[in-house]
Amino acid sequence: MEFGSYLRRLRIEAKLTQKELARKCGLSDAYVNRVENQETDPPTRRVCGALARALKVNENDLWKHAFIARLEKWLKREGFRKIPQGLSAGFYNDLIGPE
Repeated sequence: MEFGSYLRRLRIEAKLTQKELARKCGLSDAYVNRVENQETDPPTRRVCGALARALKVNENDLWKHAFIARLEKWLKREGFRKIPQGLSAGFYNDLIGPE
């Protein structure tokens, strides 16, 4: 699942509008809209923390989705057309270690 779709699903489950989520996080509603529509890079770890608190979800889970999306976007920009399934998640797990 793309990060924007994932964020949208979490926001809807939390019964928040984009504007309400943005306000709770100190972000612009335009930024939340761009993230949900894949028009900008997935958020940084700091922003994921604010989003997770506002959405009442696990910060590490949200960051893992954003990290994987950021890494895969970077790999595609660098010319890697096919990214083996599980590569990004495995890389994340190697960096973070057991939770």
